[in-house]
Amino acid sequence: MVKIALLIGVSEYEPGLSPLPATIKDVEAMQRVLLHSKIGGFDDVTLLLNPQQHEMAVAIETLFDGRQKDDLLLLFFSGHGIKDESGKLYFAARNTRKTEKGVLVKATTVAASFVHEVMSNSRCKREVVILDCCFSGAFAEGLLARDDGFVDIRNQLGGEGRAVLTSSTSTQYSFEQQGSDTSTYTRYIVEGLETGAADKNEDGLISVDELHEYATKAVQEATPAMKPEIYAIKEGYKINIAKAPIDDPKLKYRREVEYWVESGNGEISFTGRAALEGLQEELELISEEAAAIETKVLEPVEVYKKKLQRYEQAFRNEIKLGFPPSDKTRTNLKRLQQALGLRDEDIALIEAPIIVEQPLIASPVVFPPSRLRNSNFLQYVGTSIIGVFLGGILVYFLLRQTLNTPQPIVQTPINLCTKDAYNLNDRMSLGEEILLKQDTNPDKEAGVNAFLEGKCQLAVEKFNSSRKVNLTDPEALIYLNNAEARQKENRLKIAVSVPVSTDLNLAKEILRGVAQAQDEVNKNNGIDGKLLQVAIANDNEEPGTATQIAKALIEDREVLAVVGAASSDATIEAGSLYNTKGLVAISSTSTSVNISNFGPYIFRTVPSDQVAGETLADYMVKKLRKNKAAIFFNSRNLYSRSLKDEFVTAVQKKGGQVSQENQFDLISFNLVAENAVKQAMSQGAEVLMLISDSETRDKVYKVIQVNNHQLNILGGDNIFSKKTLDALGKQAEGMVVAIPWHIDNPSNSNSKFVNDSQKLWKAPVSWRTATSYDATKAIIAGLLNSNTNSREELQKTLHSQAFSVDGATGKIQFLPSGDRKDKDNPFVLVKVQQKPPGTDKYDFVPFKP
Repeated sequence: MVKIALLIGVSEYEPGLSPLPATIKDVEAMQRVLLHSKIGGFDDVTLLLNPQQHEMAVAIETLFDGRQKDDLLLLFFSGHGIKDESGKLYFAARNTRKTEKGVLVKATTVAASFVHEVMSNSRCKREVVILDCCFSGAFAEGLLARDDGFVDIRNQLGGEGRAVLTSSTSTQYSFEQQGSDTSTYTRYIVEGLETGAADKNEDGLISVDELHEYATKAVQEATPAMKPEIYAIKEGYKINIAKAPIDDPKLKYRREVEYWVESGNGEISFTGRAALEGLQEELELISEEAAAIETKVLEPVEVYKKKLQRYEQAFRNEIKLGFPPSDKTRTNLKRLQQALGLRDEDIALIEAPIIVEQPLIASPVVFPPSRLRNSNFLQYVGTSIIGVFLGGILVYFLLRQTLNTPQPIVQTPINLCTKDAYNLNDRMSLGEEILLKQDTNPDKEAGVNAFLEGKCQLAVEKFNSSRKVNLTDPEALIYLNNAEARQKENRLKIAVSVPVSTDLNLAKEILRGVAQAQDEVNKNNGIDGKLLQVAIANDNEEPGTATQIAKALIEDREVLAVVGAASSDATIEAGSLYNTKGLVAISSTSTSVNISNFGPYIFRTVPSDQVAGETLADYMVKKLRKNKAAIFFNSRNLYSRSLKDEFVTAVQKKGGQVSQENQFDLISFNLVAENAVKQAMSQGAEVLMLISDSETRDKVYKVIQVNNHQLNILGGDNIFSKKTLDALGKQAEGMVVAIPWHIDNPSNSNSKFVNDSQKLWKAPVSWRTATSYDATKAIIAGLLNSNTNSREELQKTLHSQAFSVDGATGKIQFLPSGDRKDKDNPFVLVKVQQKPPGTDKYDFVPFKP
């Protein structure tokens, strides 16, 4: 294994592109920390300064070509990032130029797509890209984009262990810090590595996600509008790129300073000062060393304060020349805001108290309508009066409005809803549309019409009536709670993603769990008095649809978390965006091992296929005393491949055998069930392991029918469904399936969830309902334990070792991988049996092997 880095810095450009003097210092600083034996420990670090386009492209291709799987490759670029009219990203070289009309000559650049290609062709499984350039977030967007515009990480990233760190989003400019040799982003990347401060878990190693977290925090303290991002897949977040000292006194002191500065909102409190003085003596640091560390930690905060002061002074000077400011002045102030990297909320806090200081007009002045259209005067008078009472913050936002005529403030009556609806090709609804078409009735239709029109009380009444007609309909209960929530000013929103069109029963099972948890919390005064709304999304388990759903939910900033997706494929597809944009998603049914460590925002309440595979293999070898199995699976389905691999591994560890010839692909054009079963038997198979998905379930039914009880049959959790019992009946008798939970398991005899579910639905519920209830309960508990009800705080709460909540299937806690701590929640084996005995009715019955 070798660690190799290519550091590219472009500071000089052709006319039309401004010089970037900090880039050379950027790469030199990176070289220093990467080559340092006690920090980066890289074997080879190549500097490429101001290269021509050809030289730059060759160097990048050489970096990724001919490498071994366990090598670590790092590409760093500091320079101009340029987007064309279609949003594609290009990296500018020394000879990059534009035409006389300002159009980029793409042949003089290195396209991001070229870098994608050479990375994908590389055998190396550990690749890190750090981009300090404008629009750098577009690199990862391009990396994930398929030809049809949908996101497909698995196909585009081409392997595990890839991470991209960017200084900005796909639409942002990056900033150079005045008075600093290096750019803002690189400055804190280097600082995190050089000081060891990025080692958040203090294990002596700095991983990619730790470095991103450190740099992002420092960058946003200094330049709040700048938003560094991280894009990674599987172990990419956990690639270790540097070492950090474990017992270094200066690092210990720095961490303590960071704690007190963060808890003191940028200041060190009296208590903090006392604690630091004691620690300084304990660590035997001299005053100069301690002061230097404090200065470093406080530096981003001080930079931010200076920017606020600079804007405040400019604003005060402008309003001395004329109040209210003219449109041109407003434009210039906005330009200054962008140059300083300040957010709108920063500006609001500066301007509001200054505006309130301005003298009010003693007598009303009447302007003709033509002047009202072009004047901001009345606007400032009105908002100044309001600001006296509201503290000034509301003033800023009212200032931005254009008044044509005075408008009275109208209080929305409590019996009316605030209208809210999604528009995504009939795929999402809060209550304005029926997605479960099969559960339509007149009352439910009247309810959605009332909800759409903003008539909340009527919607509540109609959804209640619909529930009486069909007690098992989860959609009606969710919409009922949503309508009640919309009558309250304070409410919270989450979403659930289910495959309504492709697997209706599965969708209903998941929705019942979500609905039960929502109904339960709302009947108990909600989350700190805020009722919970649930948006339902129909992802259809189709490639691309999960991405569309994810984008819509991410853009709706009110959505704090998502339950879903249902399938492992959809979870991976949508999860890439949720990780990138910072939205928690908890899947209740996705079991593929690929989801473990997929990213910091992805969780699940169901055990992985590793547990299911181990359980079934153990039953086969130890209880059935069978050693040879044949497997039927779908090679295009992530869950099916995952459980197949885990089952094969577990069987082989126990001394059993699953030959390659006995692995049958259900989507193979040439597969004939009769011939496949005969072949399996002729090669000595004693057990058939069936791992279907919604696409191949009917083919598995055919295999079961052809087998006709000749060989023992085992099955994955997907085959656990009412549809299986209805389609096969006695033909499936004796089949054993591993599932995470069963309502009739003796351990559930006194379960509150089971008792409540029977009262609510008047029917038994499945494991998918239980794990979906748990996913929703986890989100609710996370929000109850957070102060801000933000996406970011919810994610941190769920990852906290202190987080725990009782669910339907046991205690809910999460590992750093996002998996559930499931040691006390093993899979349950169920067997298809007559129920009641002696009848022609069959059910999945739990049993102890």
